[in-house]
Amino acid sequence: MPITHADLVMRQRRINENNAKLAQFLLVLSVLCGLLSFVLCLAGEAARSEVSWLIVDRACAYKNSGRTSLLCGVFAFVLLATAMFAEHACMLIAVTSPKPPAVVPWTAPEDPRPSHASKKLTIQACALIIATWVCFAIAELLLIISIGIESGHTSDWQKARLSCPAVRPGLYVAAGVFGLLTVLLGVGLYLTALRAQKLNQEEANMPPSNPPHFITPTAPPQTVLANKAPIPA
Repeated sequence: MPITHADLVMRQRRINENNAKLAQFLLVLSVLCGLLSFVLCLAGEAARSEVSWLIVDRACAYKNSGRTSLLCGVFAFVLLATAMFAEHACMLIAVTSPKPPAVVPWTAPEDPRPSHASKKLTIQACALIIATWVCFAIAELLLIISIGIESGHTSDWQKARLSCPAVRPGLYVAAGVFGLLTVLLGVGLYLTALRAQKLNQEEANMPPSNPPHFITPTAPPQTVLANKAPIPA
């Protein structure tokens, strides 16, 4: 049985619907991972190690092992990385879908220059991408520092020491806030991509506009006088 144009259209529509559902699933997964990472950061802040100083020997000791805070930091690190991966997979599906590209400057078929709205959305998308990566890098760096400090005294934590490195108050909270900002900026980037696709489709469906006609001024016609022979007297 030959394949008709209607079959191809239905197949393309089905592919677009599946891609849209997959992108939405990845977006929801990213948000959930970001929220869980934020909650784990708060739990790590509450369970972080505290130091007590001994007046006699001028030594210090930990009040707890810090294993709970360490596990919270590790899981928060993994969940935030998963959220970032889901965000980029969602954007990759949106850009590589059969629909027109979203986060690129597009033009109408009749006009080779991008419109003002498309330029504005493109700049906004680039700013969101940069801000997302900056927040993600700061959050992961803070979590790495916290994990490194907490992993140094999981054993023999009750033993008196000369120095007791500890996680500063608010370090886990700062990591959680930057991780939450990463997820929110990723959602904003996805919504910007949807707006870009909608604007692209509207510009593509606009009827072609007639180009303006300019009247070029022409020089007035010059009268050429023929040389006449003199009439004899």
